[in-house]
Amino acid sequence: MKNWAKSFEFHPQNVYAPTSSEEIQSLVKDHIQKKKSIRMRGSAHSWTGLIATNESFLHLDQMQGLIEAYPEKNMVKAYAGTKLYRFGEEAFTHGMTLPNQGDVNHQSLAGALSTGTHGTGLTLQSMANQLYGMKLVTGSGDILEINQDTHADLMNALAVSVGSAGLLTEATVKMRKAYGLKVETFAEDIKEALSKYQERLMANRHLEMFYFPVGKWSMVKLMNETTDKLSPQGKITKAMDLVLENWLYESLNILASKTQSYKNIDSFMRKFVGYKTFSNWSHRAFPTDRKVRFMEMEYNLPIEKFSEVFEEMQKSIEVNHFQTLFPIEIRFVRGDELWLSPAYQRDSVYFAIHTYIDENYRPYFDQMEKIFKRHGGRPHWGKWHTLTHDDLAERYPRWDDFKKIRQGLDPHGIWLNDHLRSLFIK
Repeated sequence: MKNWAKSFEFHPQNVYAPTSSEEIQSLVKDHIQKKKSIRMRGSAHSWTGLIATNESFLHLDQMQGLIEAYPEKNMVKAYAGTKLYRFGEEAFTHGMTLPNQGDVNHQSLAGALSTGTHGTGLTLQSMANQLYGMKLVTGSGDILEINQDTHADLMNALAVSVGSAGLLTEATVKMRKAYGLKVETFAEDIKEALSKYQERLMANRHLEMFYFPVGKWSMVKLMNETTDKLSPQGKITKAMDLVLENWLYESLNILASKTQSYKNIDSFMRKFVGYKTFSNWSHRAFPTDRKVRFMEMEYNLPIEKFSEVFEEMQKSIEVNHFQTLFPIEIRFVRGDELWLSPAYQRDSVYFAIHTYIDENYRPYFDQMEKIFKRHGGRPHWGKWHTLTHDDLAERYPRWDDFKKIRQGLDPHGIWLNDHLRSLFIK
């Protein structure tokens, strides 16, 4: 089996596709007796070793869809394995939608919540903060049902826990009334984008910037709620975008890596980024269809570090002559109280570093990671990083508290693999 990027491969002895929490409970009890571990995947959209195992492997593809809707409370209950695109459409039939989400909707609900996946917008928190309640199969073989009203501290501990303490099987999620989003994108020199980012951050619900370091320009993306008549992209426009943003883009990356003509190809690529706008229901406006495979590392930094860190990144890219057609993605998130959320107790900026899948990413990623670490950066749990147990303990004030809860819920290490043991067991 491989992850989405096909950057690593593993060979589990057994693969399970359970249909209920009780069936998973029986599996756990059986594995306790056999002293075997289990790992799970949502959609394998991870660059770390979260899902890898040579023992037992489990997925929730047979546990999909909404279970109940509570429009009067603006909440829904869903199977945690539900893919986000399905979750969005089914919630929409009840007139509800997520307050915020990222730009990929192929992950499972459990995977997105448990790894701290986020969108962008300084008034908005990561998706895990939308989790009101959960059903969890623990490593002791118990079924645990908790919510923010009955177990607030435990919810803060487990909302982002990368499947290390138990398997999330059902999620009760806080929603809001369905709303429209107007999306605007345009190219701009990076100096101008930086001079306007604070003003735009305050004036728009969502601000996202994609910095292309070879040509020193940025694609700016603004999203705002709208009550105007929606104007979704037509089929022809969507098809053209799919060709330009995926097939042509991949061809240009292959050409650049072979010819090393990054600057010329970057200039050519910029010509295709004009001003574009459309509006749609939010759950259809957020996602971007990405077919080109890439390596990714993403770090969370305190928002007050934005300018200093970005300047260091630019200097390092120039000094080391790093070249890639992939952008640095910049997003902003409001702080929260979830113990293992990268945005724990700080308003944050996220820097996501990418390279084409066939490029040698390590020198570039290593240098960027050194900068992030110097400034107290916390990695996205599902994306490539090299931090160890001690690094993480320095960055998370509730680290030891979480470890005690994790150990109590999974005393046999049923839900751990080599990657997670290296993070949580010293």
